[in-house]
Amino acid sequence: MRMTVWTLCAAGALALAATSCDTFQGVKADNRSQTSRLPDFVQYARPICGTGTMPKVRMGDNNTYPGATVPFGMMQWSPDTENGLHIGGYGFADKRISDFSLVHISGAGSRYGENFAMMPIAGPEPSRPPVDRRAFARPFSHTNEIAKPGFYSVTFANGLKVELTATTRTGFGRFTWPAGKPETLMINAASDINGSSASGISLNPATREVRGWCVGGHFAQTHETRTIYFYAVFDRPFKSWSSWSGKALTRDTTNGAGAASGAFITFEAGRGGVLLSKVGMSWVSIDNAKANVEAENPVSAFSSDDFDKAVKAAGNNWNIWLNKIQVSGGTKDEMETFYSMFYHALLGPIVVSDANGQYLGYDGQIHTTANGRRQYGVFSGWDVYRSECQFLGMIAPREASDMAQSLLLDYQQGGAFPRWGVMTEDSGVMMGDPAAPMIADFYAFGATHFDARAALSGLVRAATDPSVYAPRTKTHEREALDDYLKLGYVPEHQNGGYGNVSMTLEYCSADFALSRLAAALGDESDSARLLRHAQNWKNHWNAADGYLEMRRRDGSWAPGFTNNVEVYDHEQAYVEGSAEQYLWMVPFNEKALADLMGGPEAASKRLDAFFTKLNAGDQGPNGWMAWLGNEPCLETPWIYDFWGQPWKTQKIVRRAMTELYSCGPTAYPGDDDVGEMSSWYLFSALGMYPELPGSDVLVLGSPLFPKTVIHLPGGDVAIIGNGAAKDAPYVQSLTMDGRAITKPWIRFAGISYGGTLVYNLDTAPNTSWGSAPQDAPPSFNGGKYGK
Repeated sequence: MRMTVWTLCAAGALALAATSCDTFQGVKADNRSQTSRLPDFVQYARPICGTGTMPKVRMGDNNTYPGATVPFGMMQWSPDTENGLHIGGYGFADKRISDFSLVHISGAGSRYGENFAMMPIAGPEPSRPPVDRRAFARPFSHTNEIAKPGFYSVTFANGLKVELTATTRTGFGRFTWPAGKPETLMINAASDINGSSASGISLNPATREVRGWCVGGHFAQTHETRTIYFYAVFDRPFKSWSSWSGKALTRDTTNGAGAASGAFITFEAGRGGVLLSKVGMSWVSIDNAKANVEAENPVSAFSSDDFDKAVKAAGNNWNIWLNKIQVSGGTKDEMETFYSMFYHALLGPIVVSDANGQYLGYDGQIHTTANGRRQYGVFSGWDVYRSECQFLGMIAPREASDMAQSLLLDYQQGGAFPRWGVMTEDSGVMMGDPAAPMIADFYAFGATHFDARAALSGLVRAATDPSVYAPRTKTHEREALDDYLKLGYVPEHQNGGYGNVSMTLEYCSADFALSRLAAALGDESDSARLLRHAQNWKNHWNAADGYLEMRRRDGSWAPGFTNNVEVYDHEQAYVEGSAEQYLWMVPFNEKALADLMGGPEAASKRLDAFFTKLNAGDQGPNGWMAWLGNEPCLETPWIYDFWGQPWKTQKIVRRAMTELYSCGPTAYPGDDDVGEMSSWYLFSALGMYPELPGSDVLVLGSPLFPKTVIHLPGGDVAIIGNGAAKDAPYVQSLTMDGRAITKPWIRFAGISYGGTLVYNLDTAPNTSWGSAPQDAPPSFNGGKYGK
């Protein structure tokens, strides 16, 4: 696959270059010089950010990992600390590294992967298999650790050194032992963090190869399972070896199998204690894992110099991507936070198809991608539809188009669009129908090279037919859809799923997003129907209390309501939030919401009180104030734009950016959720946000940097922030291509072919700019108010 890249030429003009990002060689000889002239933004990106433990937060850490990977890479070769139970495998506060494994998900809310853990041992082969992940753990210090995009390294106190880099589907490792020590390596084929039901490993000393497989998975404690396949080749001969099956370790055996299996290998001495390894993985077969190495990381380049070149290539790959948005004029901390967020926004979804195009579909069968496209997995749907999909559609339209097509194929092969798709199967966790806004988001922001009409047809069917079902995972795409369609809301004690009020609101957002996709594709009938369905949120409005509340099937209100809990009347009404936090989740019809509250002025006062605290993470879902560390609240700071007070959006967004985000170990106010929190920060730093799911409307805040250039396929967007500073978020005036703009919103279509936004900013608010009712961002109404 090739992508468009902008490079800075000597004269300062922007020139176009095409660069392959599939192979470890990275930049080809004919455009290395152009790539070398790109600004070095890799220096600002911190993979270590988000790996720490958050103080006083009830629901999750940031859950990122620091290891070696490339944008959207299948391979994430990363250290696991202690028992590996951190969701990203690694905890910044931990004192020991237990191993280095190949599979990690960035910022998820549940543990996953950590397959084929390897650990060098400076000593003879152990006499028994590891009893747990900590069996061969070594103390480490962050002062002897390097983590940068595409490269990870650590040197232990005993002199052992591990260096890792990656291509899309493979890894390249360099292990160095202290002089005079036996050079032993552990490979655990059954290290899946959620448990392995079966595994196997096979050594071939004659060819210096190791092959393995493992059945595991169980994302979020579900029945989801998959088989992962592994291949490794080393540059030095094996001196001795042993393998284990279950609890039995046998010397000189080359095969192990069972719920636990693995091997120890001691290598012939030489080359100053340096061992090189190339590693491939696949979700299809061991042969494909080996073929991935041959395609991306061939053994014809198997020296320490080749390793260093691979590290450089991975860094160049990252720098090309990070240069898609060039910011300047900020402080070092601001630059580091921005590019650390950008880095993490590109860690998912991930490629799950092999170099030959094969992948395991949601029907459990092997398929091959068409026309050179890639199949993607790891869709954290409930999270990423809010801004990550729009961000990827904007800056990576080719990859995002493949992601949209991947979701369609998941539906066609598996029976339903996924809610939280992992590698080869939907886990079915969370609720709502996030694939609808995800696909509509991709399309609205420029990722249109997929079968959009087939996707719309499937999504409309799923939105209107309760029988849409995935037999392999035993999940309906829309739980309780029959109730939703008949009653206009999901009632208490619904049939299927959980969190009935939240479920209604999620379906409303999904229906609105689908209405926009249908309109974009000329389907006015479905667009109108879905827009009517999107207004079902009004059926939860209880005028007596002024909240969106749980109703029974007969239309009566469930007793015991309070605004700061998930559960009342012995039923879960809200998911990861309270009535106060879900009150605002009507991003496509804020005018109607304000009207129900007594008008924009009264509604704004309630929102002011809501922001008494920006991140009530210490209370988890049982709080009445803002929880910007979790997705249902992410759109709330931007609501003021709709109600004539955009200076308050500018203030709250800037406070959230500076108080809740950083480039440190606790970089985020909650889980990054496969880039969602990162994308929120990135859009905020650009001074815009995709508030309405499935729409190209961008509501405006203010830019953080004096100058930003976004390189889009259609042209460059320049954002100039005159007077920009941390304490100067307030817009005094705005021009777009020289024309004065008084509206606090634009459309992506208006900048997709390039343009220039010039802001004049100050430390004091201008309460008149963007405040006129006729200048408010659009609200989409329809349907009738509930009883």
